[in-house]
Amino acid sequence: MKRIVPVVALATALLAACTYTIAAEDVPDTGFDAGTDVPDVPGDAPAEPGADVLPDAPADVPADVPDLPLWTGLQGAGLPLQQIAGVASQMDTKAPPNADRDFEYAQYAPYPGFRMRNGHRWEDVEKADGVWTFDGASGSVDGAKAGGSKVLMGLDYAPEWARDGDDYGTVHIDDFASYAGGMAGRFCDSVKEYEVWNEPNIGSRFWQPAADPAKYADLVIASTAAIRAVCPDAKVAFGAMSSYDDVDLTDTWGFLRRALQARPGLCDSFDVLSLHPYTWFQFDPPEHDEWLGYGASRPSQTTMVQIARDMLTAAGCAQKPIWFTEVGWPSYELSETQVARYAARSLLLTARDGVDAWCWYTFWDNEPSTSGLRPHEGYFGMYGWKGPDNSVRRAKPAWHATTGALDVLGMHRFARDLGPALGLPNDVYVLAFVDDAGQIALALWDGREMPDVTEDGATDGGPDTTYALDLPLPACATGVELLDLDGAALPTPAAGPSTHIVLTTAVQYLKIACD
Repeated sequence: MKRIVPVVALATALLAACTYTIAAEDVPDTGFDAGTDVPDVPGDAPAEPGADVLPDAPADVPADVPDLPLWTGLQGAGLPLQQIAGVASQMDTKAPPNADRDFEYAQYAPYPGFRMRNGHRWEDVEKADGVWTFDGASGSVDGAKAGGSKVLMGLDYAPEWARDGDDYGTVHIDDFASYAGGMAGRFCDSVKEYEVWNEPNIGSRFWQPAADPAKYADLVIASTAAIRAVCPDAKVAFGAMSSYDDVDLTDTWGFLRRALQARPGLCDSFDVLSLHPYTWFQFDPPEHDEWLGYGASRPSQTTMVQIARDMLTAAGCAQKPIWFTEVGWPSYELSETQVARYAARSLLLTARDGVDAWCWYTFWDNEPSTSGLRPHEGYFGMYGWKGPDNSVRRAKPAWHATTGALDVLGMHRFARDLGPALGLPNDVYVLAFVDDAGQIALALWDGREMPDVTEDGATDGGPDTTYALDLPLPACATGVELLDLDGAALPTPAAGPSTHIVLTTAVQYLKIACD
């Protein structure tokens, strides 16, 4: 389901990265310039130029209120972390048995509500018009039930009988809507989340011969009506867009803007905006913002969210939830340790930024190969390659980092970024999470190993960046527990009125016991 960067797009990207200049008249107006036009951070302090942006979010889980200003009014908001996390899987969707799929679902089972997002190809369930074989999709749906996983059903592509010629982009809209309604009618009891297509902004692969925002918008409008007719409580996701398309690599989510402009009533015809916020060539860390010149940038995960929200606001649908239905980094050129650190940080920033779903691409590595263009599809998994006989079961560090976050913070909700009140540099984080009982846990890290670049040059940081933090504790604190990236215990720091922790690029967690 991942995009492959076409040769023309790769050449364009490298040219942009090398020259740092793009003609001003060629840069579309997104309403947001990551390097210079950053809204204020709500809450404790205004944003500095180039700072990451926090959206407002409803606060719906009260917590005990300690008496230090740093901690006053701390309360959870949004979804528990466990209900945000998931995997963009490539599991077989067909009827059982399937040992690899059973193993995958068994890993999700300790985390009820964990989301499995996968494409369910039209041709597997309706090979000919009106001839349905739902066994082509029932395996992945039924397999989720035992462990309490959620299924986000991708409705993907067009069989030969439902398109004109060889190109997916010639799909018959009415036929696709019938397929969407047929799937929702069959699976509504178990599946409440449906995503229309995958990366329609990649015309070279997923919507040939060229991406067509207006036709895709029409496809979503028709499909949503068909799904709602048979499954009224379903949520329908628009987009599934790659962060870089093959029209303009510097116009993040430009496909969304063009679709909203082409069909002004589109906001009423989807429930969720689905994004794939891959950083620059799946290499930059999630925090990295880089100004390239004349409005062009390499945006961070947070900046990509803000760009999308600005576009939704301009179209009159500012309150639409956002899901990340693919996000990830390959352990090629990046080490598996680096990827694990990025995974945890990306998940935590997703919760901070008010995004309701985070699906890592993908569960299994494919057969290792470094031929062709980067990124190499074989290296994105949370589990390593299964081997030539499918017998290998090796969890990669990214899986341990993800489950470490869930083991520590699974039922906690994001409460506050303490960085502004603590005066932390941009991309140094102390994020507070609170559970329904009011227990506080912090996620802390220094995300400056690839320093941001503004018009004035690079900011502080580097591969070995650290930050020495003296953290004032709430007056109620009776003790602290420090945990590492995987959720394992670290030596307990001294705790009094404050505690001292050295932050690194690996997330640490601090549990605070309060009377």
